[in-house]
Amino acid sequence: MNAASPHIPVRQAWLAQVQEPALEPALPVIDAHHHLWDRPGLRYLQDEYQADIDAAGHNVVATVYAQCRSMFDPAAEPAFAPVGEVQFAAGVAACSASGLYGPTRMNAAIIAGADLRLGEAVLPVLEVMHERAGARLRGVRNTTAWHPDPRLVTNSRPAPAGVLSEAAFLRGAACLARLELVLDIWAYHTQLDEVTALAERLPDQPIVIDHVGGPLGAGPYQGHRDEVFVEWASAITRLARYPNVHLKLGGLGMSVSGFDLHLQPQPPSSIQLAELWRPYILHCIECFGPQRCLFESNFPVDKGMYGYGVLWNTFKRLTQSFSAHERASLFSQTAAKLYRIALP
Repeated sequence: MNAASPHIPVRQAWLAQVQEPALEPALPVIDAHHHLWDRPGLRYLQDEYQADIDAAGHNVVATVYAQCRSMFDPAAEPAFAPVGEVQFAAGVAACSASGLYGPTRMNAAIIAGADLRLGEAVLPVLEVMHERAGARLRGVRNTTAWHPDPRLVTNSRPAPAGVLSEAAFLRGAACLARLELVLDIWAYHTQLDEVTALAERLPDQPIVIDHVGGPLGAGPYQGHRDEVFVEWASAITRLARYPNVHLKLGGLGMSVSGFDLHLQPQPPSSIQLAELWRPYILHCIECFGPQRCLFESNFPVDKGMYGYGVLWNTFKRLTQSFSAHERASLFSQTAAKLYRIALP
């Protein structure tokens, strides 16, 4: 990782060692969480993402863009700077919707980065974002993943402690219902009790937990995977009791997960990934059910550990025993309903 980024570098030549044909290539897929950015050492914009989709051969019909501090407006007041990211994401969506670049509807839904710690003052920001993005604005996410150990960082600007419990954050989150917006949350497993408290206080607010709830395997948790799994699994079980909460399945390719697949001579195959992730993915589905789970790529963040095609083959292998209806929910229908995406 370079000093400016907590993410594992992408090595195309390393990834190219493992290529797999798409399993069940006709199965419709909505990639429920990805990013686009132009940063030192990694340009990942529409062309790069579309190239990954095309090379993988899976039927990705639509995608959900998640905020990542990309293309902020430097001339705007700080609270309104993230409007620039929404404009950028909406522009990509408009290009993709033209059909000139293939059948995938990229950024069909947009998760913005408005600062909910503004409390009720976030509402004017959300209204401007809605003006710029229109019906594609579907949610809001803040930087909330935090741990006191400095080795456990997943954002170039780490969150302060306790954001999810702040009264101002709660007031800001309560504003989302006015525009029918989903609240996306990225939190480590050590923060899931805070998420549970939030879900209880906002019972009518749809909440989506990113990246299977962030089971940590690096830093002080390295070598303690079994203990972490028990703690994480219990927290996931408690969260599933709240019907307003959904769970994204993916995001296990970050360094904080501790799997360290990027240190191997070759990238993993989908068979290897399926074996590694099976306990996590199946526990999530068992607790939440297919109607409240949705698959995500978290690209390009996770691209440092495995390829796009391998990832979706992994999800397909893990759900081979599921019914057609259950798989349709996991791969597209849950995301379509939650983020109000019109499927072809």
